[in-house]
Amino acid sequence: MNHRFVAVIAGLLLTATATAQDAATRSVREAMVETASAIVETVEERRGPQGLVMIDRRGNMLHTLDDAAREQWQFWPAPRVGLPIESMSAGQRMLVHDLLRSILSSNGYLKVVHIMQLETILDMLDRGGVPRSVDHYVLALFGTPTMDSEWAWRFEGHHVSLNVSVSPEGVSVTPSFFGSNPAEVRTGPLAGFRVHGIQEDLARDLLMSLTDEQKGRAIIADEPPGEIFTGNIGKPREEWEAWRQTLEPQGISVSEFNEMQQHWVRRILDEVVANYQPELSMARLAAIDPAELSFAWMGSTVRREPHYFRLQGPDFIFEYDNEQNMGNHVHSVWRSRAEDFGMDILERHYQSAHR
Repeated sequence: MNHRFVAVIAGLLLTATATAQDAATRSVREAMVETASAIVETVEERRGPQGLVMIDRRGNMLHTLDDAAREQWQFWPAPRVGLPIESMSAGQRMLVHDLLRSILSSNGYLKVVHIMQLETILDMLDRGGVPRSVDHYVLALFGTPTMDSEWAWRFEGHHVSLNVSVSPEGVSVTPSFFGSNPAEVRTGPLAGFRVHGIQEDLARDLLMSLTDEQKGRAIIADEPPGEIFTGNIGKPREEWEAWRQTLEPQGISVSEFNEMQQHWVRRILDEVVANYQPELSMARLAAIDPAELSFAWMGSTVRREPHYFRLQGPDFIFEYDNEQNMGNHVHSVWRSRAEDFGMDILERHYQSAHR
């Protein structure tokens, strides 16, 4: 009888937790739908010969959910599908920031804004190169923002690519790319500023805490790769998802780490996943078992020298590459085998809606 009672209580607690999570996720979806719908209204109002929404497809913010461009995420300066900030009214720009805050935590929102502002510094350092500007970030909407159907949106520019998929079944936020150039500002009044300094330092401290034998297994190469493995830069479209089959866990299992080392792993995960609203990030963090992850390092262990590290499990993959510019140019990405571009939530919705 006691065992039955405990099982019933456990079931009730799980149900209550799931209900609370569904309610929390719903509040995030409601905020996104409200803001995205307001943005759509401004676009519709501005259509026409004198409107700011250009006629060509690249300048159009609104697309269908099945548009092939939805999976064409980019983190380098390039032409993009969507409406750039420079073509928006002040009101539209404010709504874009409302949309970002609806999905990002305070910390995640500040990271995005800081990365965007680094374009001003990069423009001064890279005279004669590619034009840099905060104005070059682009918003694209795919599908119609509603609570009852699937839709998606992307905010993207140099070193930022946020890919958000929404359905009545939940919200997906991967691929989630955050970069930084420079990784560390080394001149001027902002000298010492590092957007991604915490996660880099945590990973290096973790590596240096390992025994020599463990470190020998964790460090899998003397040189870091020139780019993240799960990216699509310079690859034909048919190879964009090849990493799902080719990228295997390497290095050392986190299950071998002591309590403090596993705590550092959880802090790195928090730096990555908690860029998003707690209603979303808490559930995802709870679903990641650190013991199932592997930790791999490539390159130098000395700060300000080129390096790379990766945390990888059955579904969760996080890459951090600081190889370019002699170790002063970060590319980092969170990928999910199951959730990228909302594959899991869209599939669940289709099964539920069309059963």
